[in-house]
Amino acid sequence: MSEEYNENCSHDCSSCGESCSERAGAPQDFLAPMNAYSNVKNVIAVVSGKGGVGKSFVTCALAAAMSRRGYRTAVLDADMTGPSVPRCFGLRDKAVADERGILPAVTKGGIRVMSVNLLLENEETPVVWRGPVIAGTVKQFWSDVVWGDVDYMFVDMPPGTGDVPLTVFQSLPVAGIIVVTSPQELVSMIVAKAVHMAEEMKIPVLGFVENYSYITCGHCGEKLSVFGESRIDEIAAQYMLPVLAKLPVDPAIAGAADSGRMEELSVGCFDSIADYLENVFAAVHASEKKAEILRIAVPTDENENISGHFGHCESFMLYEIGPGGLNGRHAVKASGNGHASAIELMKENGVSVVVCGGIGREALEGLTAEGIRVVPGMSGDIDVAVAAFLDGTAAESGAATCSSCGQDEDMGCGGCCSGCSGCH
Repeated sequence: MSEEYNENCSHDCSSCGESCSERAGAPQDFLAPMNAYSNVKNVIAVVSGKGGVGKSFVTCALAAAMSRRGYRTAVLDADMTGPSVPRCFGLRDKAVADERGILPAVTKGGIRVMSVNLLLENEETPVVWRGPVIAGTVKQFWSDVVWGDVDYMFVDMPPGTGDVPLTVFQSLPVAGIIVVTSPQELVSMIVAKAVHMAEEMKIPVLGFVENYSYITCGHCGEKLSVFGESRIDEIAAQYMLPVLAKLPVDPAIAGAADSGRMEELSVGCFDSIADYLENVFAAVHASEKKAEILRIAVPTDENENISGHFGHCESFMLYEIGPGGLNGRHAVKASGNGHASAIELMKENGVSVVVCGGIGREALEGLTAEGIRVVPGMSGDIDVAVAAFLDGTAAESGAATCSSCGQDEDMGCGGCCSGCSGCH
């Protein structure tokens, strides 16, 4: 059997006598070679568990947002049977080739695009291809297209978890995925499938974008949940991942996509996502793309709410966050003998962030001296608090706070906690 993909292979080695690498159990590298005239840095796949949620729109809007910031940006349209990226950018000319390979189409703003619609004589011709052919075309788009220097490549994925998503995750160096959803009852199951596939492929989920989240009344300004109440915050908290945006139903947005004016469309939330991606990949490159583990500790009471006393809590809940999200959490019994012993416990468990309620100056300075970041002033459910830190809505601070009165120590708390330095 050839080492190339064989569509007749059942992957059941017990009934096969061929001597291939898969049967031999040798570790396989499925990455397709990048085009020799290309240098693509960050590949981000935009996925959805079902069709019709606006995945292609989100892909194009993200590419346009990063391009406006001066990044060299590209879109690889891997949705072979439903390619809509060229139309979103108003691209009509067909792709051409030279001795180096296939040349991508380029938008007015300089975004490089490759889609099967740029190769078909008629864009309305259906792509009636079997899975292996479609998968092979995706790899050709990576290996045979002259992308040049690209800072961010967004891959518009087909819906679901079939052949093409598997091919993209195995063949391209995907640095992260963004999951696009809609506010429907099935969303929890659909999101779970996408997240679990990413986990199996060891690719980090960067966050969620909810489309069709609401419509704004033109008379009173009220936000109406026409497709049902959103559950994305609850689901995001479950997986300890951020909600990057909640997009409204807006005719102006649909009109820009339908008329090929995506680069003229400026939606504020996509600028926020661009900020997030810049921060994520700046951190990735600063650490030379090593898979770092983030350990977060939360002082906890008997109801798994945040304890108001860092140094005198009953226990700490320790969260381990990896590139793919939450790896796990477990409780560690605290001595309750003050902040010095609590800080030692943090050091012993490799904690890098403490999310807490009240914390005094001595405890804060002690943690900071050990290189441990502190996010004070939090309360309520510990999972929600950690999720707030991860999505950026709760920030670290150098201000000591009292859980009883909420005052900054430097502003004076009236002595209810001995100046906040001793009891926390």
